[in-house]
Amino acid sequence: MAWLKKMADAIKGNEDFSDIKSSTIREILNGDILSKNFLRKQYFLLILIALIAFLYVGNRYSCETQLAKEISLKKQILDLKYESMTISADLMRISRQSNVLNLVNSRGLDLIQTNTPPIVIEDSVIEK
Repeated sequence: MAWLKKMADAIKGNEDFSDIKSSTIREILNGDILSKNFLRKQYFLLILIALIAFLYVGNRYSCETQLAKEISLKKQILDLKYESMTISADLMRISRQSNVLNLVNSRGLDLIQTNTPPIVIEDSVIEK
């Protein structure tokens, strides 16, 4: 921190701030303060500060836009998750054996339910 203080003292020692100290509000509002000797030397610094300020504002705007988009997408994902769960529950309800039998009978199809369970056929050939 000592080097920073030395640098500030060196800048204060080399520059004459009397023209800025003597400026009035009228000169500030008219823009005449920008023609002062000290500020004429610092134009590039002022332009750099303005550029950094614009970049900061633009970066913040883009971050807020991305955050709003992320929140919107999370809401859509949650809605789709609930819709998927609803469809899955409806499918489970419809595919129950009792509901399938009721649907077959209500449509007048001539299908009957078997009383014997299905037989699993195993492959007896051993592959080498």
